[in-house]
Amino acid sequence: MRHSAKRRGPDVDLTPLVDTLFMLILFFVLTAAFVQGRIDVNLPRVSGSSIAGTPNVIVVQKDGSLLWNGKPTPLEEVSNLARSASDKGQPILIAGDEEAYYGAVVSVLDSLQKVGIENVSLAVGGESP
Repeated sequence: MRHSAKRRGPDVDLTPLVDTLFMLILFFVLTAAFVQGRIDVNLPRVSGSSIAGTPNVIVVQKDGSLLWNGKPTPLEEVSNLARSASDKGQPILIAGDEEAYYGAVVSVLDSLQKVGIENVSLAVGGESP
């Protein structure tokens, strides 16, 4: 008697299924990572109002040097001039060059805060100091 070999059904290749499942898992993992990293921030809107009176302008040039109303002035002197102008009720405007380092503008803001000046305006595009 002959032993008949067991008949096997057609083999199903699972490689495409595994590849597809791997891609789906990868897609969901990456999508979830991007969704969690988002931070909602309400940015202020620019209004059309301008500063009343003639402001004292502190210009931060791209090399980090400062100008007080067009005259080169060191940071310590700018703070003292700004304090006396603020005591007289004159507005203060900081105009930073678009290529100036952010740290230079922050240094000016810090020095003004140290002498007690809190009402300072920052010039934005379209404003001319």
